[in-house]
Amino acid sequence: MKKRMTKSMPLRTRVTVSLPSDLVRRLDRQSRAQGASRSGVAERWLRAGERQGSLLSLEQELESYYAMPGEDSELAGALGRAARVTAANDGPGRRPRRRRYP
Repeated sequence: MKKRMTKSMPLRTRVTVSLPSDLVRRLDRQSRAQGASRSGVAERWLRAGERQGSLLSLEQELESYYAMPGEDSELAGALGRAARVTAANDGPGRRPRRRRYP
């Protein structure tokens, strides 16, 4: 009897997009260098861009929260600026480890 994978793969949807030729060249170069598929590299790029957008949104929310007038508006403004600088300096974050199957 064959073993079956119990963890299902996320559903995939095939889409067609038009990209500038310079971007396709970069995508192909990156996929060859990583030994990955073009789709896999494009997915990682899209996920990284989405994650960066979420971080920017969070930074703006934090800055506006800490900039609200309160008992110590100077401290709140400084904390908001510090949160923005800290988030910007952290970069895109760690890449998750790839599982290795025997």
